[in-house]
Amino acid sequence: MNRINPKAPALSELKLPEGIPYSKELLPNGTELLVVNDPNQEVFKLDLLYEAGSYYQPQPLVASAAINMLTEGTTRYSAAEIAEWFDYYGAYVDPHSGFRQVELNLFSLTKYAAETIDRLAEMATESTVPAVELEVYLRNRRQHFLTEKQKTAWMARQESNRLLFGEDHPYANRVNEADYDRVTPEIVRRFYRERILSGRCCVVLSGCVTPGIKERVVRTFGEAPRPPYPQEAPVRSFAPAAPGRYNIEKPDAVQTTVRISKHGVRLPEREYAGFLLLNTIFGGYFGSRLMSNIREEKGYTYGIQSFNVSMPDTAYWCITTDVDNAYTEATLEEIRKELDRIRREPVGREELELVKQYLHGELLREIDGVFAQTDGLKQKRVYGMDNRFYATLLAALKKTTPEELLELAQNYLDPEEMYVVTVGKTVK
Repeated sequence: MNRINPKAPALSELKLPEGIPYSKELLPNGTELLVVNDPNQEVFKLDLLYEAGSYYQPQPLVASAAINMLTEGTTRYSAAEIAEWFDYYGAYVDPHSGFRQVELNLFSLTKYAAETIDRLAEMATESTVPAVELEVYLRNRRQHFLTEKQKTAWMARQESNRLLFGEDHPYANRVNEADYDRVTPEIVRRFYRERILSGRCCVVLSGCVTPGIKERVVRTFGEAPRPPYPQEAPVRSFAPAAPGRYNIEKPDAVQTTVRISKHGVRLPEREYAGFLLLNTIFGGYFGSRLMSNIREEKGYTYGIQSFNVSMPDTAYWCITTDVDNAYTEATLEEIRKELDRIRREPVGREELELVKQYLHGELLREIDGVFAQTDGLKQKRVYGMDNRFYATLLAALKKTTPEELLELAQNYLDPEEMYVVTVGKTVK
């Protein structure tokens, strides 16, 4: 099989995906409700979204502790009783913590909606943040942290984030072992009261949403008053370092992690579609230029990729790979060659059309089904958008030319603006 220069198949006309309609309303207590209904499902999903991510926490680990403690005890039920309740009804609850928001997600059979919705509401509004469970949570997280911090990939990611955002910015995600001792139940409870119990909330209801389920959600989450509390967002300033080469020596490393990063393109920006296409060609799929050169031709690595991460107030672009210590400099040289080529030569028509077709399929999979479309809607909501974004994106991808990609590469992929981080053992 020739994976280096694959022949593009005959391309069919790109078709826009069909979106499932959704409704949006503001409930009496100020809670936002989004509903994406698919009556063909037998289950529903209920997501509670709060502006309570690590961006807002007073110190490291507090945001993730607060959302995870919602499953660990309320004024009436212990963690074991909560877990047994959801197990009995075949439901699943999953807390998640991000930079800007935290989520509490419920998957449940439609026929047990009353039981599972009521218990989820109690978890969200009556959490006690029990001290014993918090101690266990922090102990487990500490052990995971101590394991991860020995890995070159973790060290490279931490250094890259520090360089991009600044030592003290929440996006740098700087945590040390002493931080685990500084988190107390009182600190987590205060954050819970300020950012979850009293903060802005968005309820997202998807799957088989019957009139009864919606009515119960509105009554449970929309009528009870949310306690007032000051909601001033902290001001977090970026303090990026100077671009250049940064090496962390790890004498016992069997391989070196290479992580190259720079400012990227945010999802609402006009250049986003073209940059997404450019990144895919360069390092965003198995047949990319980085993979073809550094894995297939040179054999320096099992995998190498590039990706663009969009956030509400910034974006970053990154190349990452792990290589044998002996191939670090050779790998960096080949990356430089590929950067030079994509900034100097227009992308060939055949390669461009192949990647357009690939991206079209990936985007269709990204919004395949009601739950995938709901996840897409939650992501776009942060930017004041919805899933009509995909139609606009596909139309823009279809029209993108080699000349436009060359201009984007020259504007956004300048090696002089990149942070080159290597973590491993230097081979003389």
